[in-house]
Amino acid sequence: MKYDFKKYGQYRNDIFNKMDINFERGKKLLDVGCGDGSNGEIFIKEFGLDVCGVDIYEHENIKNIKNLKFKKAGIYNIPFKENSFDYVFLHDVLHHIDEQNQSYKRHIKGLRELKRVCKNGGYIIILEANRYNPLCYPHMVLIRGHNHFTQEYFKKVLKGVFGENINFRSFEAHLYPPKFLKLFKIFEFISEKYQCFTSLRSYNLAVVNNEKSGNNF
Repeated sequence: MKYDFKKYGQYRNDIFNKMDINFERGKKLLDVGCGDGSNGEIFIKEFGLDVCGVDIYEHENIKNIKNLKFKKAGIYNIPFKENSFDYVFLHDVLHHIDEQNQSYKRHIKGLRELKRVCKNGGYIIILEANRYNPLCYPHMVLIRGHNHFTQEYFKKVLKGVFGENINFRSFEAHLYPPKFLKLFKIFEFISEKYQCFTSLRSYNLAVVNNEKSGNNF
């Protein structure tokens, strides 16, 4: 089923269309590191989900998003019981949880907490920028100091908790200057058409089937 997210801007329109996930209306979703609640708003209004957001700070915009429940918390201590959510979602969060040291053990600890609060048979959806993408690396890593994961490490750390229950995909998405949009869309088309660019695409997406008693995806 196709949705039109253009009213949320070019970047989120691209992100949600390229994730291409059919959420089941009425189900519960936890948005970890929800920030200003922009993704939560889309989940509520467009997908009809029951959404809770957690973050280590409360953004001033959170109160403006109708039906978004919010709790102040970090990924290591999510204030919900086991098996609370049908979906758990993270967008550019995982690389921040121990950004200075990037400890594998700390990343594993955070992922295990996601596994705990997600229902058996639910889905954990993790979207992370790719460190060596030719647009992300100079802008986000070198200039803005984001310590993004490589695609290889992203896969490694997730497999350390979820085994083979993971569907990995990659795609290209950026917030483009409007006057150069057509030019950048040509770059996107080439990147996504040819498999040789798979490891360099700007976003890595993992959809985890949270089967707690088995390892089959």
